Amino acid sequence: MKAISLNRSNFAQTALVSLATFAAFLLLGSVLGYWTWAWLGPRAEVRAQAAAPAAGRLDAALTLFGSAQPRGNVAAPTGIAIRLLGVVAAAAGHVGYAVVQLEGKQILAVREGEEMAPGIRLAEVGTDHVILERGGVRETLAWPQKDATTQSPTL
Repeated sequence: MKAISLNRSNFAQTALVSLATFAAFLLLGSVLGYWTWAWLGPRAEVRAQAAAPAAGRLDAALTLFGSAQPRGNVAAPTGIAIRLLGVVAAAAGHVGYAVVQLEGKQILAVREGEEMAPGIRLAEVGTDHVILERGGVRETLAWPQKDATTQSPTL
């Protein structure tokens, strides 16, 4: 009967163990490389979301230089008198509101970004002013200045 020697190994067994060791080191190296790059590598830049594609070439040409797009048969009023009554200025991460009076009759609370009348949008709310957008043109509407003569005397 042949005795099996534990001190001697054959070539196939040595090759298999060497191949398994090499694969384990290769896997360990790739995992270490990945996590080192993930933790210490440069951060990815935040990219803006792609704009929705224009409906046609004419729409793309109209917005090329910032002109307003036609709104069909909606007539945008140009002579509406707007009076600023109050603002709720935006804090970090919140939208602002403005209280305005249209034509001396209607009082509205308008959220930033919404339309207050056809063709007139509240673009921005500041602490002492609002910015309106009429047909693509921005207008600033500020608090009325108080004169010393119009204030009531203090007792």
